[in-house]
Amino acid sequence: GTPPPRQLFLTLHGVALHTVMVLPANPEESWQVYSSAQDSEGRCVCTVVAPQQSMCSRDARTKQLRQLLEKVQNMTQSIQVLDQRTQRDLQYVEKMEVQLRGLETKFRQVEENHKQNIAKQYKVRSQISSH
Repeated sequence: GTPPPRQLFLTLHGVALHTVMVLPANPEESWQVYSSAQDSEGRCVCTVVAPQQSMCSRDARTKQLRQLLEKVQNMTQSIQVLDQRTQRDLQYVEKMEVQLRGLETKFRQVEENHKQNIAKQYKVRSQISSH
C-alpha cells in the first residue's frame, strides 16, 4: 500500500507550522509539500503548496496565461482576417474608381459629339434659311 505522509511540526516565532510531505505514486515525480501556518487563534496565516512538476500544467495561473495567449492569438487572427477584407474592399473600390473614370470619359465624348451635332444642324439650318 501507499506509505503514510510524513508530518512535521515546527514552531516559528510563536506560530505553529504544520508541514505534510506526500510521497508520489510515481517515483520519478517529486514530493508534494503542503505547509500551513496558524496563528494563536487558530486562523490560517499562510498556505504554501509546492506540487509535483506535472501538476504545474494544471495550475490556475498557467491556465489563465494559456487562455490569455489563446485570446491574443484569436485577436491576431481576427485582425489578419479584417486586414485581408479591408485590402480586398480597397482593391474593389480602386477597380470601381477606374471603371467610373472610364464611364465619365465616355459621357464627356457623347456630350461633345452631341454638341458638335447640334452645331452642325444649326449651321445647316442657318444656311438653308439664308437661301
